[in-house]
Amino acid sequence: MKRSWIAGVLLVAVHCIAAVAWAAAAPFTVLHFSDVHIGPYLAREGEPGKVRGADTLAWIARAAGEPQNVPGMEVPAPAPDFAVVTGDITEYGVIDNTWAIAQHAIDALPCPWYAVPGNHDNTWVALYDVMRKRHGGANHALDHAGWHFAFVCSASPQEPVPSLDATTRAWLKADLSKLDPGTPIVLAMHHSPEIGEYANPVEMDTFLDLIRDYNVQLILVGHGHTPRVHDIAGIPAIEGGSTFGPNAGYGLLSLNSDHVRYDYRRFPESAKAQGKTDVWKKLYDAPVIPRRRKFALTTPEPGARVDAQGLTVRVSAIKAGPPRARELVLAIDGEERVTLDGLELADAPELKLPTGGLVEGAHLLTAAMRVPGKKKDARDPQDIRTRVFYVDNGATEVQWRVMLPAAVKAGPVIVNDQLVVAGTDGIVRAFDASTGKPGWTFQTGGEVLATPAWSAETLVFGSGDGSVYALDAAGTLRWKREVGLPVYGQPLVADGVVYLGDNGGNMHAIALADGKPKWDFSRADYAIECQPAVWNDALYFGAWDGYLYSLNRADGTLRWRQLGPKSSTHPAFRYYAPADCGPVVAGDRLAVCDRGYHFGTYTAEGTLETNAALDVGAISAVDSNGFLYARRLGDSVRKIDAQGKTIWDATVPSGRFPIPPTVHGGRVYVCGNTGTLTVLNADSGATIWTYRATPGFYVMAPVTVGKRGTCFIAGMDGSVTAVRERNR
Repeated sequence: MKRSWIAGVLLVAVHCIAAVAWAAAAPFTVLHFSDVHIGPYLAREGEPGKVRGADTLAWIARAAGEPQNVPGMEVPAPAPDFAVVTGDITEYGVIDNTWAIAQHAIDALPCPWYAVPGNHDNTWVALYDVMRKRHGGANHALDHAGWHFAFVCSASPQEPVPSLDATTRAWLKADLSKLDPGTPIVLAMHHSPEIGEYANPVEMDTFLDLIRDYNVQLILVGHGHTPRVHDIAGIPAIEGGSTFGPNAGYGLLSLNSDHVRYDYRRFPESAKAQGKTDVWKKLYDAPVIPRRRKFALTTPEPGARVDAQGLTVRVSAIKAGPPRARELVLAIDGEERVTLDGLELADAPELKLPTGGLVEGAHLLTAAMRVPGKKKDARDPQDIRTRVFYVDNGATEVQWRVMLPAAVKAGPVIVNDQLVVAGTDGIVRAFDASTGKPGWTFQTGGEVLATPAWSAETLVFGSGDGSVYALDAAGTLRWKREVGLPVYGQPLVADGVVYLGDNGGNMHAIALADGKPKWDFSRADYAIECQPAVWNDALYFGAWDGYLYSLNRADGTLRWRQLGPKSSTHPAFRYYAPADCGPVVAGDRLAVCDRGYHFGTYTAEGTLETNAALDVGAISAVDSNGFLYARRLGDSVRKIDAQGKTIWDATVPSGRFPIPPTVHGGRVYVCGNTGTLTVLNADSGATIWTYRATPGFYVMAPVTVGKRGTCFIAGMDGSVTAVRERNR
């Protein structure tokens, strides 16, 4: 009882001291809110009505102009200097008037505001061009009152999943490396780094390894619509609520040179509806703690090659001094292999981790240090180091590998004796296909997300800068066609005409020879990103509005428009759109798969005849015998006929990305979501060989196959790998 009384007095004293500190330090404040989800406003629909969360946004704007009477602070905190909006500003991206409406609603704030994209912002109609115009890019930064704020894009390009890809990482490392080591840093991003939607532990572990070199004090996140604190290896990630629903409100981040505090204030009407009286809730209150490395990983070297004998690991202390007992956890690909308790870093032994059973190719070693007695969770280290290493068991031969400072979503293209790779940094790069020696580069003003087309000695592709480009084999510009909107559609060249869609739902027909327009179709209600298909005198494609379209090739006039397979039976038709994997002509039917993972067949006149829930994410073009190959969610590749009947089904790493298997020389090539390539016999479905091209990072680009069966695989980690079966 006496001990409880003393503890209570001490607790009161601590709170009083903290209140005095806040009063004396006069911190500045930052407004934080997230997940606004303003609905789409199409130009054809006229004047918009009341935006979602309008009452909350208006209340936030009024509150932001006043000192903040936060409970527990002796004096009111000052009005916010600026606002941070951590993504999902829109529900379906920035089609037509949507961004203007969203910006108008948020511009009511009496202070500047800065934003990062969320998955809703980037999937249907990505807002990269908006971020470029507003902030210089999806990744951007500002310095304020001795603090550095880095805005980190965790939303994948035209994909709903989060990723911390090479483009983002290269930018973040370059940005943070310019700072004085003692500068306190706040990161702002949509997705908290530990959520299960990332590729796997490689995303989190390598990201933590990157930011641990710098003085990151906290991370502001969104996505979950729930005000709470995540512990990210000792760094707090504070999640904002939303501007609608039960957690409507805003967060107030109070900062000075030596203290951080975060309070969440509920919108009074929302709190009342939930029967709550605690309008303010303190989520975090702690001193600024300098982030310092605890240990070094001296072995293996980055990119080390190992065989079945095992991986040698050695750690050491960074600085000499009194040794402290630690617990060291070593994991491969997120699976814990060794735990050493009570470790003195000065006496850390050299360890040998078994690598038998690992697929040939890239893997990730994670060394995480924990304090004994703390939470026994490998995701809660005091410090973390990572190394990518490569297992070589003699079955495959890597001809070359390069690491780019940009993610690659577009498929590599073979151009004569070159491999051409387009990055999300807007740079198109050429390499010698045999050696990987760099060749020419071509810079655009926006991200290139779709696989270019190579035809008649001309390379054609679209860019997020609103233009279509045509280059010759030497990388020299032949022509440039400005369409005024980001062009993420994959081009198709047929009979000397380039067909491709843009982010405004327009389909363009452009002469391959000189870039002159043949016709423009206006339009689908949302972005067109899939490659269209030609069937006799008609062009077929899907869009993110949930519809499948057929146009006359001669003049672009509409023949018919029909809902996609799952869109035709479910109300959330935009989510299930036949939009990201192009349709395929299969005999006398058009084969289609959609984001609802249904497989459907249509007649040339647009009648939906087959609608099967086959869990299909992508389908290949038909082979010489009229069969298709389907990439499926449940980690399989299935050979089917034009009606969807199964010929064989092979259990291999696959996944939901809309990347068709590549069929070449009697073999089927599929790279799973997280980088494992499998080569199958097209007749039987038997596995011929496998290779892990990334240590678990996403691969969103199709496999390209060249001479002697060499496979070219490009990853979101910036890797480009040329690999083939040994001795082939």
